[in-house]
Amino acid sequence: MADITIDPTEFILVKYETPDIIAIAQRIASGVGFPDDFPVRINIEESTPLTRVLIGTLTPLVLEVEGGAFEDPKRPRHLSVTNTGTALARVLFQAHDRLFGGFAGVGLTGVSLEQQIAWDVTSYGRAERLGLTVPKQPRLYAFRNRHGFSDSADAVFDRLWNTDTLTWSDLVAVCEETAQVR
Repeated sequence: MADITIDPTEFILVKYETPDIIAIAQRIASGVGFPDDFPVRINIEESTPLTRVLIGTLTPLVLEVEGGAFEDPKRPRHLSVTNTGTALARVLFQAHDRLFGGFAGVGLTGVSLEQQIAWDVTSYGRAERLGLTVPKQPRLYAFRNRHGFSDSADAVFDRLWNTDTLTWSDLVAVCEETAQVR
């Protein structure tokens, strides 16, 4: 299992338990394919209800999480196992792609919004195949907003959602494909 550390170790403003987050993160990291004992640090800013989750650094792997990303929308300030797993899966898949997959050399900046959303689709599709609950319709809507509301864009979305392997050149090619029909 990946070596997960959480900061802070105790929460004051939200009712999150560090062992629960570690267990979710270890399960996701293992499913993504991280080697055993791979160090992952998760910094959680519990004071914000916003939902952004970013890769802070790759080596060491540090994830920056706004507290609302892990929150249960029906029980404010309480941890949602579903939201925590989905939020972590997206960034862990993308970190793994950069470190061990076909995205070597792709930095943490310089990825266009269209490319990021296409990459998110593949990450969420893989998360669903790990057994996570991932609402597909909001992902399709976000994809359509950047890649067009057309049958061909929907076909690209389906390909991205259902693939387990994607390289940077594949991602660039699908973005160019949707740009031609917008």
